[in-house]
Amino acid sequence: MGFCVLVLLVCCSAGASTLAWADPAAKPITIHTVGDSITVADGALDYPNQLQALLGAGYNVTNQGVSGHTMLNSGLCAATPAGSWRRPCLDIADAKPCSGNCSYWGTPQYQAVLDADPDMITIMLGTNDAKGCNWFGPPNGSPAGAGTQFAADYTRMIKTFKALPSHPKVYVVLPPPGISQCTLTGPMGNASICLAYNMSFDAINQVFPVLQRQIAKDAGADGVIDVWSALNGTACTKLPAGVPLDHFKGSPCPHTADGIHPYSDAMATVAQTIAKGIAAVL
Repeated sequence: MGFCVLVLLVCCSAGASTLAWADPAAKPITIHTVGDSITVADGALDYPNQLQALLGAGYNVTNQGVSGHTMLNSGLCAATPAGSWRRPCLDIADAKPCSGNCSYWGTPQYQAVLDADPDMITIMLGTNDAKGCNWFGPPNGSPAGAGTQFAADYTRMIKTFKALPSHPKVYVVLPPPGISQCTLTGPMGNASICLAYNMSFDAINQVFPVLQRQIAKDAGADGVIDVWSALNGTACTKLPAGVPLDHFKGSPCPHTADGIHPYSDAMATVAQTIAKGIAAVL
């Protein structure tokens, strides 16, 4: 790779911040954002586009997200029950069986990263791995719920990316909190009420913030970028039952449309957090 470290400038105007680089004539630093539907998002408001705007012309950010996909090499597909603010308390019995192959490893986007000459790669995967059939099922190995295969596959992906000819910097990005909209149970849910898409509350909010840091350390990643905390993860998961989690009622967790996917304003926070994480190790 061999790109030089340049002086970081922070330009502020009308309350917005733009990160720029002192040598605009240099070849742009390429960043590939690996992820799922949280990365794909909704066009101009997705965090890769907002990250591009923050970093400026010195960077070229590409969105390599694939909706519904997992870090697990044998990850399964599952999309129900979806949930929303209008249908917040979901019966876990509504979760349909998983099927098919939803592993990020087999996608064109993964191959595109391998075929490119990236300077940096961010990885925000794990949310779909937290689906019950993946996290507690055969794709994740044994013992159930320990993240054994998840950790092995994550480690392998980091090392695979690090070994590319361009020797990119690779960052582990902790995904946003998983927040139940059901005020009967509080944000962590219980055995009968499930989060959108039948996610494991424990995996997203308790396991990932610790396990993914350890994976990053063991695999030699260049940094951990904590989006989970930036979106008030700890506060969100400790709200008592009965506290409204509505987007407009002053909750510390106003960032989620369905418990999983952040609103566009929260995507700005994600982009800002990633930008700061990248700058911290350059």
